[in-house]
Amino acid sequence: MILTPRLLITLILLLPGLALAENATKLNGQADYALINAKVYTVNKAQPWADAIAVQGNKITYVGNAEGLKDRLGTTTEVLDLKGKMVLPGFVEGHFHTVAGAMMARGLDLQSDDKQEIFDRIRKYVKDNPDLDVIVGYGVRYSTFGKELPTAAMLDEIESDRPMYFWAIDVHAAWVNSKALELAKVDKTTPEPAPGYSYFVRDDDGNPSGWAFEFPAQLKVLSALVDFNIDYSRSGVEEWLPRFSAAGITSVFDYGVLGLTTEEGFQLLSDLAGEGKLPIRVQGSYFWNDPKIDPIPIVQKLSKQFNTDHVSVKALKINMDGGDEKWNALFTKPWEDKPEIVVEPIIPYEVLNQVVIRADKLGINVTCHCFGDLAVRKLLDAIEGAIKVNPNRERHHVASHAVLVDEADIPRFGKLGVTYDSTGAWMSFDPLLQSITTDRVGSKRVQAMFPMRKIAETGGNISLGADWPAAGYISEYRPLYAIRTAVTRQLPGRDDVPPLGGEEARLPLELAIYAQTLGSAYGMGLNDKIGSLEVGKYADLIVLDKNLFDIEPHSIHDAKVLFTMMDGKTVFDALKHQK
Repeated sequence: MILTPRLLITLILLLPGLALAENATKLNGQADYALINAKVYTVNKAQPWADAIAVQGNKITYVGNAEGLKDRLGTTTEVLDLKGKMVLPGFVEGHFHTVAGAMMARGLDLQSDDKQEIFDRIRKYVKDNPDLDVIVGYGVRYSTFGKELPTAAMLDEIESDRPMYFWAIDVHAAWVNSKALELAKVDKTTPEPAPGYSYFVRDDDGNPSGWAFEFPAQLKVLSALVDFNIDYSRSGVEEWLPRFSAAGITSVFDYGVLGLTTEEGFQLLSDLAGEGKLPIRVQGSYFWNDPKIDPIPIVQKLSKQFNTDHVSVKALKINMDGGDEKWNALFTKPWEDKPEIVVEPIIPYEVLNQVVIRADKLGINVTCHCFGDLAVRKLLDAIEGAIKVNPNRERHHVASHAVLVDEADIPRFGKLGVTYDSTGAWMSFDPLLQSITTDRVGSKRVQAMFPMRKIAETGGNISLGADWPAAGYISEYRPLYAIRTAVTRQLPGRDDVPPLGGEEARLPLELAIYAQTLGSAYGMGLNDKIGSLEVGKYADLIVLDKNLFDIEPHSIHDAKVLFTMMDGKTVFDALKHQK
């Protein structure tokens, strides 16, 4: 229940240790918000649990029991009597794509394991939207189609006059119809944008068959269909922001802008923040995947241009490899199904080493898309080299994805102070891992994937990041789903499948919550400001209808976010209906 100022007298009379007559005058005008009768899990080792919190302005001013509120309540204080509901720090997303994701996750959701259902959804969407010039969608799963990807011709049977563009589930590929290829002027004679990395899938005669792999090829098609202007991107961002708040997300580590330039993307977010329309903190990075470009001056420029509490750019995001679906991940051992393939890094190792040394010396933290264990090792090598030659400082380097980590490299995360960030919703033996991934790397390596618990137990910091909207099997932005899957190593609805990596791979709940709050905040270098409920930190917090420690782990995703506060402001409130 939310108590209005008129009811504050009643509340104060009920709180232990408070005497209204002698305290009413001096209490007036103190805390803006007080949360009482709560199960507050602070993620602060020194004070893990509390009953009450006070917020003034954008900061937490008190965490403790109800009696301690007596010097902080006033007649203007808005009091939330939570009646035993759980309070957590606002969820911190360790890997997100705020602008790019909102641009990609538009139109038709095609996440399904049923081929016929996918075609039925497309057919219905086309029929229901006759005025759309371009049919767009997202979430096409490779595992649904197995070894034979669907073709442009299949889409042409549904719609041949209007272009179709459907993002794959990992957003690193797109399925398009012939009209889209025609408008993009992609045919048999079109050179590959980046041979061996970004290309068009072709038939035996060399004609494009309906798939564009990786962003250079994807954007060649999409840019011919859609005008990537600020208005287009902003409309997508404004559509998704309320959903993030409703999921309890208060901060994100943005790993790169797509469609717009990095500067345009973060200016869009800065404009929204200036208008009071940005309910999340966004710390960004410059996405670097071209070894011919020197990224350091670019990061320095962006860091000066965007440096507020709500929108900042502080990190260099390095793209080292791809993934297993397209045989372009960097592994220490050969592929099971195509052992002859030798994958080259997107950023040559010698270039990586020098850039990491230079960035580290300037205090720029690096975060890296490292899918395979060789990519992880090479990043750790580069960071170790930088530590040897640069002055000591508090570093916040991150290896993201790190789907596979060699056993020898697991303790290096703690030793080098590198954060292990990966996606909780991917940590199950899902249909993709059961099929394509097992074919590519073998069952033994699959069962060793996502070693988050091992890394935490050897002293490494851990972080959960959705990589929204990208995914391997399921695109899921809601942190409670990530926590649930990381804890059980099973997906909702698939609890009959054995946990990925066995029981010993399951993450204890307190570690999963840590990884989705303070652990992610540490990866961003913001652990002194967000990620736990402590006096002096920003007032970013959420209220859940259930105490996660009191329910069965497989039900965690069923818990509901009832209230979200970011920077001392209410950005989502389902409690208001319970007055």
